[in-house]
Formats: sequence, C-alpha cells, structure tokens
Amino acid sequence: MVHWRMKNDESGSALILALLALTLLSLLGLFMALSATTGVEISDNYESHVQATYAALAGLNHARVLFRGLALNDLLKGPDGVFNASTSYMSQARTFEFRNPISMQTALTLDIADPSLSVAGLPDDGLLSTGYCNGIRGTDLIPGAGILLTAPNPHGMGIIPMSRYFVKVSDNNGEASEIAGDAANNPFVDGDGIVIVRSLGVARTIPSAAGAALRRNSMALFEARFKRRLTWNPGAALVVLGPQTSAEFGGSIEISGGSSPGIGTIDTVPGDLVFPDRTIRAAAGAGSGITGAGEPSPSVRDITGQVGSTADGRLLLNAAYLWDFINDQACAMADSLYEGNQSWPIDGGPDLGWYDSTKPWNAPGQNPRITVVHGDLQISGALSGGGLLIVTGNLSYSGAFAFNGLVIVVGSGSLSAEGSGTGIEGGVFVANLINAGSTTVFGTSRVFIHGSSRIFFSKENARMAISLIPVSQISFREIAGSDP
Repeated sequence: MVHWRMKNDESGSALILALLALTLLSLLGLFMALSATTGVEISDNYESHVQATYAALAGLNHARVLFRGLALNDLLKGPDGVFNASTSYMSQARTFEFRNPISMQTALTLDIADPSLSVAGLPDDGLLSTGYCNGIRGTDLIPGAGILLTAPNPHGMGIIPMSRYFVKVSDNNGEASEIAGDAANNPFVDGDGIVIVRSLGVARTIPSAAGAALRRNSMALFEARFKRRLTWNPGAALVVLGPQTSAEFGGSIEISGGSSPGIGTIDTVPGDLVFPDRTIRAAAGAGSGITGAGEPSPSVRDITGQVGSTADGRLLLNAAYLWDFINDQACAMADSLYEGNQSWPIDGGPDLGWYDSTKPWNAPGQNPRITVVHGDLQISGALSGGGLLIVTGNLSYSGAFAFNGLVIVVGSGSLSAEGSGTGIEGGVFVANLINAGSTTVFGTSRVFIHGSSRIFFSKENARMAISLIPVSQISFREIAGSDP
C-alpha cells in the first residue's frame, strides 16, 4: 500500500509540473508575440517619421525655389490679397502658433490621401501663390491641402500615398529690423526682407489612440528664415563703384534718377584724395541731361555712406563678394548663360525676357529672366528684354536697345552706350574688379555715354529684378517640443 501511494503522489507532482511548464511557455509565447508587435510598431513609427521628416524638408526646398519673382507682401496676405484686420486676429497672427500651416492635432489625425475636410475653412494667409492681381485671386503654388508625395505600389499596379507636406509663410514680427521698416508691426507687411517659412510633413503610421482622437500619422515640423537681400537696390539711375573712374558724356543723353540722384558713386577707398563723384561731375558738365533728386545738373552724388548704412548695402563695398556673385552665384541662378564674347545684332539676339512696367509684376504675360554673359557683350539695334542682365566683360550697345530691370556690368567694368529710344528703365551698376589669385580689389570703372542714350531709375523695375535673385536662408531649426 505504501508503494501505491508513492506512485500516486508522483503522478500528481508530474501534472503540476506539466501545468507550470505549459503556463510558462504560454507566457513566453505571449511575451514574444507582444514583443514582435511592439517591434513592428516601433519600426513603422520610425519609418513613417523618416518619411515625414523628408517631406517637411522637401517643403522648405520647394518654397525656396518658389520665392523667385514673388512679392513678400503678396505671400503674407495669401492668394486672395486680403487679411482679417480685427484686433483678435492680428494678435493671433503675431503668435508662434500662427506660423504653423495646420494645427498639430490636425496633422496627427488627417487622411494624407485626401485632407480636404481637415483643412477646409482655414485662412489662406501665408499660402505660397502668384499673388492677387487686378481683381483675380492668385494661383496656389503650394495649396492649403499641401503636396502629396507618392511611390509605386510594391504589391501591384499604380501608386500609393506616402507623405504630404504643408507650407506657410509668416512675418518675423517684433524683431528690431522688422519694426524699423514696419513701425506698425503688421504681420501682413514685410519691413526688412525677412520672412519665416514653416514646413510640416506627415506620413502614415499604425493607428493608435491619442486621447479622444485616433492618431494616424507621424509628423515633423521645420522652420527656416529666408532673406531677400537688397544689395542691388540701386538708389540712383547709374551706380559707379570703385576708387576712381574714367567717364565721358556727350550728345542728348538722359540719365534720370527721379527723386534719387542721376548718378551715384560708391568710393571703395574713401580715405584717399581721389573723388569719383567729382571726376564724373567734371566730365559731364552743366546741362548734361543728368538729373534727379531736385539737384542742379549734373546730378551726381557720393552715396558711399548711404550704401554702408545697411548690412546688405555694405556687400557692394566687398570686392570678394562681388567676384563670387558674378562668377558663382550668377551662373547658378541664370536662365541663360553665355560663355565668351557675344555680339547680338538686331534680329539675332537671344530671349532676354519680357517685363511691362505699366502692369503689376505678377500680371499674366510678365516673363522677366536672368541673363548672364561671361565676356564682352555688344548689342546693336532694337533688342529688348526685362529682368536682370549681368555682364562680366565690357558692355556696349547702340540703337534702340530697351531693357526693364537691372543691368550689372561688374568684372571688366566698362559701359559704352550710344543708344536711342526708351533705353534702360530700372538701374545700372558698373564696377571694375581685379582678381589676383585669392585677392580681389576694385579697379578703375569706365563709363562712356553718348548719343540719345536713356537710363532712368525705376524703383518698381529694380525691385522686380531683385526678386529674381534667390533668397538666402539665414536660419534653420526643427520645432520639437516647446515652440519656440
């Protein structure tokens, strides 16, 4: 009997051990399943966050390209050209949260394939567009519903939505430079050429609970400051840079600065006893057709101090910067680049763009271009154009050459004009640069203007030409956690 009881006790122990082992294995299996599910969620969240990050960065790059030729005030006001001027909305527009294209909660929960319901009714202020013009709403370049990024479907035909970015432009309110140009601190008026762009990227992830809502997306938000430099804001019809100048005038020329001087000189070596403004004034003589600023003819003024009063203007005193601009920056931004000496006759000239100064700069049909000639340029006849013309060699033209915008003759720095007709309306820069290895210095600029040549200062034409130069990115950060 004792032997039987021992066997019975052993079989009970084996059952308990089996149950314990089964329990442990079940727990281990459950843990492994949970770990696998968590790993999948972590992997998916990481992948979707990477996609959202790249989408947001793509939005910033897209915005940077679109800034070309657009007025900053038009961007701040949106495609309808108006904004809510109520006290409450203006206060809201000065907050950091206003810079976001959409709210964070909306970004986490919207359907990236079709977010139209989520963004319906939002103000269009800050949307990148062509701008309101002649009673017509501007064309959205990056709409309020954002830009969808797709990829080929790896499991079949067609494409699948991957991510989407939303972009908004806002003002840098409250900063000293902004208030200096916009004393009212209006969030829809630019005062210093600086605007803030925020790009928000979203990408699908495994849905999960986020409070009362369902979180569908990963999100990334980046902010960049873009500055439109006013370095090439002429301040005179003709601007001559350098420590000394060779000048000659004759005929029935017209060089008019309007409320600005006809000719402005920038003395890059102000401590010597050579005064370029006096040289030009003596060469022109009284009654020479050089007018402006209510001054007696010839209207020639040293504007070195005026230029040096701003950070952008001081770049004109930097020969190394100008050398880099004409040899590197100009090549990168040119619509048309010509290497070597050029001779453009009446019927053989290239497309120099088109700009009608009697219409808004965003009016249909306006097509200003950046043209760069690395060498001498000789123009004869009735060639016309609009935008920005950069010549690194000597520029000489005759006949009815007409151009609306800025003409930059920097490099060899020699301008020879014997034109007729409407001439140049905007502004002209002339500067001689001498490059010796790693050092660049200013040389003698040469200006020879005869016949019935016309050079008129136009603030609007100059502003249009400046807008064609790519904006500079002066800061960049990711918005994560607190804002700012």
